[in-house]
Amino acid sequence: MKILCVDDEPMALTSVRRILKRRGHRDVEICDSGEAAIRLIRERTFDLVLLDIIMPGVDGLKVLASVKPYSPQTEFIVVSAVEDVSTAVEALRLGAYDYLLKPLDPNRLLLSMERAFERIGLRAGLAGSAASGDTHDIPEAFSHIVTGSTRMKEIISYAGIMARSGKPILITGESGTGKELMALGIHHTGPGPEAPFVPVNVASVPEALFESQFFGHARGAYTGAAGEHAGYFEQADGGTLFLDEIGELTPGGQVKLLRALEEDIITRIGETRPRPVDVRVVSSTNKDLNLACRDGGFRLDLFYRLNSAHVHLPPLRDRVGDIPVLADHFLAGIRREHGLEIRGIGPEASEVLARLDYPGNVRELRQIIERAAFLAGSGTIQTDHLNAQVPAGSSFSRYPCSLKENSETHIAYVLTRTRGNRNAAAEILGVSVRQVQRKIAEMKENPRWRSVLEDCI
Repeated sequence: MKILCVDDEPMALTSVRRILKRRGHRDVEICDSGEAAIRLIRERTFDLVLLDIIMPGVDGLKVLASVKPYSPQTEFIVVSAVEDVSTAVEALRLGAYDYLLKPLDPNRLLLSMERAFERIGLRAGLAGSAASGDTHDIPEAFSHIVTGSTRMKEIISYAGIMARSGKPILITGESGTGKELMALGIHHTGPGPEAPFVPVNVASVPEALFESQFFGHARGAYTGAAGEHAGYFEQADGGTLFLDEIGELTPGGQVKLLRALEEDIITRIGETRPRPVDVRVVSSTNKDLNLACRDGGFRLDLFYRLNSAHVHLPPLRDRVGDIPVLADHFLAGIRREHGLEIRGIGPEASEVLARLDYPGNVRELRQIIERAAFLAGSGTIQTDHLNAQVPAGSSFSRYPCSLKENSETHIAYVLTRTRGNRNAAAEILGVSVRQVQRKIAEMKENPRWRSVLEDCI
């Protein structure tokens, strides 16, 4: 198990590391600031993080809020010298496993760690059962999301837990990663899955029409208002209002939206009677709203209101194992929709698909498969049907490299194509299963291969 200890006090770090090493935990790293902790956790994989709350600059709660959506599989035990119920509740809400007080009782710390490790082991067992054919680990509400990635399943599980709270949820991720599908799953998991789901592209709403579109208007409220109109908030009453591209909201719109969220009431243009609304807001963006807040482009108070829980969707290039799963899914849909009798995807074409970078993510993969399917007709999709160029920097690209790098590239490719089946990979590679397992353990130490292997194994 890999453990990270985060504390701004050198003596505390030394003491905790000594306690852990006495109990047999050898893979322990230390970190003395919140900023460094965020960078480490996003770049590397840790099973457990011991996180101090009170630190200068970026405190423990900010670290937890920043990294938990990116690393939902990591367990966090937070520690503090101050006994404060509200801080403990907030830490647990953000995803911490336990909350301990300083000075740390070694027995209490080790007991909490053992329970956290049991939870990690249980989750790994569930992932193993999924790999052997059990697909029930994706909740029914999210069944429209196609994935075989362990990381994505953990994110879905986390989103389902947050959805049951009924609080606002912010979904981040690059364009085409499936943010609206995630929002729909959150809606179906929430308090009113049969209630309305109203998606709104915020960028398409002109500022001059913001109040009319979101809050509605009475008949005759302005020139052209021939009848009364219920705005998005009323349309979504009792259900979910999904605000896509929330980062594009104008400053004036931000003020008006914040007021509606704080008061849970809206007033139509041309009316004086306020109308109460019961709406759960899920928003999404491909922008860094933290940076936008620092630059003054987005209101910090609105950001906190929308970011009661945060779900981050990784790009497709970071979950290579999903590419063949999604390609087969899209091909099956295209067969049904267009009546094509296409046979499938050829092995060389599959290899090309696995080596693309996909700046447009899942949406781009679907477009590639759909175009190739029409070109292939009733045959098999081949490389010339893809009309795609493999980028030189992708994980599986061919470029001058050492024999060791070439060997690792080939092993990663075979594991991806066999979807993590070690026996099948060993047979293809002509080595023993034990040799494959040893190579996997060695390659996981390299950040280049870690996410690839975690997605397919």
